[in-house]
Amino acid sequence: MVSNGQMTILRDNGTGMPITANPYIGVKGSAYLEDFKKGVLYLNNGLKVEGLTIALNGYTNNLEYKLEGGQFSYGPDKLSKFTYTSASGELIEFTSEYEVPTIKKKRFVQVIEKGKYTLLFHPYKIMTDDPSATYGAQAAKVFQDEQDIFVAVDGKVYLLKNKEKVLKETFGTDAEKAIAFIKSQKVNFKELNELKALIQELNKK
Repeated sequence: MVSNGQMTILRDNGTGMPITANPYIGVKGSAYLEDFKKGVLYLNNGLKVEGLTIALNGYTNNLEYKLEGGQFSYGPDKLSKFTYTSASGELIEFTSEYEVPTIKKKRFVQVIEKGKYTLLFHPYKIMTDDPSATYGAQAAKVFQDEQDIFVAVDGKVYLLKNKEKVLKETFGTDAEKAIAFIKSQKVNFKELNELKALIQELNKK
């Protein structure tokens, strides 16, 4: 339950944009990255609100939450971060601290590994034509999962790719170490756990 004190915090800081109806009628799949679950919001002024049921809308990149029968949304400009516990019991943290280079805007991105190099996962959704729609029928739309992976160093964010030029730009003096690890461990850049191992290796003192 959200306590009265927490409710006051939300009201004083603006409860977010109200969501009245599903704007995606007729679109297949879900705009949300995961189902709604209990989480913690951290407002930009340092206050935190616990006990809300939250979900990240992967299409708009807004965090949505349910309160007193209503549904509201906060963008990355209102929240510094939010956390929730995954089905496997792991604490998931999303931050709005970073400007994403692919779109030059701050987005909610998941923090995978912190340190000198911080690994960031940016899952999102796009709306596209449904390939399974029958020919001649009204073109149906479907949500499609997309993702980018970034590395933040000294506040600068780089899109991570397995290209020598990108690795040198991202890791600087540690680039040779990174390239050697990628080759020896055959790091798959689509596997977050393998990239996490790379970043952990580079963050060792």
